[in-house]
Amino acid sequence: MKIANMLIRYPFRFGVSAIVVLLGAFALNFRKADISNAVAEWGQFGDYMGGLLNPIFGLISVVLVAATLRSQTQAAKLQAFEHQFFTLLSLHDSVLQSIDRKMKDKTVIYGRDCFRLFYRKIVSISQKDRVPLTTAYQRFLEMDGWEIEHYFRTVYHLFKYVKDQGAEIGAAAVQRKRYYDLIKSQLSQYEIVLLWLNVEGVNRGNWDSVLADSEAKPFEHLNKGNLVENPPAVPDEEADELTSL
Repeated sequence: MKIANMLIRYPFRFGVSAIVVLLGAFALNFRKADISNAVAEWGQFGDYMGGLLNPIFGLISVVLVAATLRSQTQAAKLQAFEHQFFTLLSLHDSVLQSIDRKMKDKTVIYGRDCFRLFYRKIVSISQKDRVPLTTAYQRFLEMDGWEIEHYFRTVYHLFKYVKDQGAEIGAAAVQRKRYYDLIKSQLSQYEIVLLWLNVEGVNRGNWDSVLADSEAKPFEHLNKGNLVENPPAVPDEEADELTSL
């Protein structure tokens, strides 16, 4: 395998080396012989060189053709992978924008603004019921989980797709990390904290396989100290309104 890789990377060097070795071997063995003026003997010399070099150049050509086909196949797989990946990213955005919440003043908020509202509602439940944020989140799910379940499934499938299909196309760790980073760049802090609460709760599902991937790190940008361990207090009046929504 190493030799094949070297042939692919340096085919010209191998060709030149083969010619030098053969000429060197010929010169070493016949260095004391006089150089012939006969055309027939030079023809025999040409046959000698061609008979030895043709199989070598043929082998190099076969290896290069195989490498080209493999490269084209790999490029096609990568193109198909990225097409599906960016389709899923677009789907994530569509699902996010489909989430809405009608406020008491009849205004409607959409997408990421909803996640901020949901987070503050969870904090309000935690304050009023004097329970940990994880418990408050479970109570929130009982009331509003139907609005965001499909969102969490979409995010999970994005990470799972990179993990599974990245291995299928032979993506290196640095390539998988690039795709994971693209996913994480789409998530706001409020989306991340709700996703973390969801994964840490009873709805963990199959996230373990994603969390086990050292390149994934879905929660590396979670501000856990400020948003989970010490969430910002919600004024009582606002808390009452949020819990009644």
